[in-house]
Amino acid sequence: MNVLLVVLDSVRAANCSLYGYPRATTPTLDSLAGEATVYTQARAPSNWSLPSHVSLFTGLPAAAHAVTVHDALEPGHTVWDDLASTGVETGLFTGNGFVASHPVGLDVPFDTVVTTADERVDGERVDGFYYADALLDWTSERTEWAACLNLMDAHRPYEPRPEHDRWGDRAAWRLQAELPVRWEFPVHGGEIPYWQLAGLESLYDGGIRQADAVLGTVLTELRARGEYDDTLLVVCGDHGEGFGEFGLLADQPRAAAHIVPTTENLLHVPLVVKQPRQRRPRTVTDPATLTAVRDVVDAAHEGRRATCARERVLASKQPVTGDLRRRYEAAVDDADPFLKESRVVYQATDNGVRKTYSWGEAVGTVDVRSASAVGTVRKGDPERLSTAFASVEDAGVRRIGDGDPTGETREQLAALGYF
Repeated sequence: MNVLLVVLDSVRAANCSLYGYPRATTPTLDSLAGEATVYTQARAPSNWSLPSHVSLFTGLPAAAHAVTVHDALEPGHTVWDDLASTGVETGLFTGNGFVASHPVGLDVPFDTVVTTADERVDGERVDGFYYADALLDWTSERTEWAACLNLMDAHRPYEPRPEHDRWGDRAAWRLQAELPVRWEFPVHGGEIPYWQLAGLESLYDGGIRQADAVLGTVLTELRARGEYDDTLLVVCGDHGEGFGEFGLLADQPRAAAHIVPTTENLLHVPLVVKQPRQRRPRTVTDPATLTAVRDVVDAAHEGRRATCARERVLASKQPVTGDLRRRYEAAVDDADPFLKESRVVYQATDNGVRKTYSWGEAVGTVDVRSASAVGTVRKGDPERLSTAFASVEDAGVRRIGDGDPTGETREQLAALGYF
């Protein structure tokens, strides 16, 4: 059995046609749903790539691993380590420096890592299609494999190829060109009005469409080779993206890009799982978590099936510190609302899920029926959060303060706006 994890970086469920979005952003996922399991209420463990990927790889909630940008993950704790121990060759293919080469060590379990900070390699544009080709070349030389393909096509800057740029226009491209890559700072600081972010969202939708097309290329080739039926396929977002949506709790900032708020547009993500030889579609409406992907992979290798659904799903973000804190302090008059910690718990209701979450000391509860239907916030019960997180203990998988990235990794992350 082969394993393929496809991470649609920065893709939120609300902008996927699979979940009812009016723009046809995910035709490949729409088709895949006819023979796979679709989770309608899946949540990311955190609101940006690094902690979410640590959770995705280890199966640990973000509050349990507590790995931040200044830390490293102790070796030996990921699903890829499990697979390698059975003799399966593992590969990682992505332009995300936090995943591929950052000192946090998410790349360590993989036998093969393909990444680059270059915009072109051998004259070919480096985007999701480049990494898909690398993945397919690599798998063609192996009889059993496990791979992670992280696609950055919907991550800022949003630069879809013309055939996938269906909703952008010249004004949107001009706006993006005039903005810094890390545009949330001038937006939050009032230099750029929030309403302009709708232009960026039109390019973002094209990026989702492109990532979906890359996925389609991979699946088409696996079918042609006769490997599709023998592959466990997991497709998910690692977090979403914000384009000015309001926070619902006191002092919670509006969502611009990602990292800061824990609004639904950052936590509600697509999740589709196709088991080997699965033919019948299935829809799961219970709350689901990306931390369960490890269980799904382990179970499949044992000939069993596991679910990503849980009675209770947790998400969290740590307080903003370090360089990011300084950047907010320089950009806005009052940085305190942007720096707060947040804890989130989801539980099933008759019509969706109930979200109870904090922003600093404020606690609220809101019902979420679907990716596009979020109810009105009301006062939340802090005890519900305390009870949910009471069983979360430090997993002991973190090495604190192993240093910042340098060289090509820093260059790669700078292109994404992180430096």
